[in-house]
Amino acid sequence: MSTLHRTQVYLEEEQMRQLKLEAEREHLPTAVLIRKAIGRFLKIREKSINWGKDPLTLAIGQIKLNVSDAARKHDHYLYGKKKRG
Repeated sequence: MSTLHRTQVYLEEEQMRQLKLEAEREHLPTAVLIRKAIGRFLKIREKSINWGKDPLTLAIGQIKLNVSDAARKHDHYLYGKKKRG
C-alpha cells in the first residue's frame, strides 16, 4: 500500500449518516470507503478527458522550425522584439 496522507474533510450531516451506514454494511472503516470513492471518481474523471481530440495535443509536431532554441526563446519567435523595461 502507498503512503497515506492525513486530511480533514467537512461532510454534511446526511452524507456522514449514509457513510456510517455503508461502513457498517461493508464492515469497513469510513476512511476506506472515502478512499475507494475518491479512487473511483478519479478513474472516471481520467477516462473522461480525451486527449486525442485536444487541439493543442493535435498541434504537437505540426510546426516545423529551422531553429534549435524555440522552446527557450518562444516569446521572441511568437511576439518579436523583447519588451522594454
